[in-house]
Amino acid sequence: MRLSLCLVLVGCASAGAPEVGGHGDAGFSHPDSSGHPIDAFVNLIDAPPGQQTKTLSQTTSNTIRAVTSIACPAANIGTSANTYYRVFDLPTFGINTDFHVTQISFQVEDCETAGGNGTTVAVRVGTYNGTPGATLSTASISVLASNANVTVPEVVEDVTNMTTPGALVNAPINATIPAGKKVLIEVDIPDGDLDHFYYPGANTGGQSAPGYMTSPSCTPPGTTPQDIGTVPTTPTEIDLLMTVTGTY
Repeated sequence: MRLSLCLVLVGCASAGAPEVGGHGDAGFSHPDSSGHPIDAFVNLIDAPPGQQTKTLSQTTSNTIRAVTSIACPAANIGTSANTYYRVFDLPTFGINTDFHVTQISFQVEDCETAGGNGTTVAVRVGTYNGTPGATLSTASISVLASNANVTVPEVVEDVTNMTTPGALVNAPINATIPAGKKVLIEVDIPDGDLDHFYYPGANTGGQSAPGYMTSPSCTPPGTTPQDIGTVPTTPTEIDLLMTVTGTY
């Protein structure tokens, strides 16, 4: 596990690994990136009559790997506010009509909370009107729908043995992405100072496009979404396990 959240008012969560923080100038927490893979699968959604269901993914494998992802640390104990993104170009997935989003799915490497009951995050879906590069332009992001009450279960990672039970979260959300547009999805993690640690599920199996992150408390990346693989950290590759499912 990453670290216990020992709070005077709520007691101690799980005990174990060293305190978060202190990873280079960026202040990101990340131990060694040689964790073991954990299998997880996205659940199936039925399409309406006459339509097809498709899950858009940019990773070669959906198998989570322990001790791979990163997060900006909180001021005291925990992780601070971090948001994770992916952008999917519909035509490259053979979709040339409107795409009706029904679900965002994401994996969790570690989620340890003071109360031991998991935490709540927000997901968003919209369009991206630019060309993704090393960063994303916030001016090119148009949010179409949000789900602010997505429950993430408690996930206790064992950093010593580099294993994690992992978790797959399927968040319902509804939006229609116009034909020819790029779909943008976000998983927004609130500040967990003295409350929680949160590390998104990722692996190093390869990807067709990068994932991005923002962390207002750490610069880089700051408030501009930056390719997570270019944030100054120990890992050389971080492939975020985030997908979007819809019908067309």
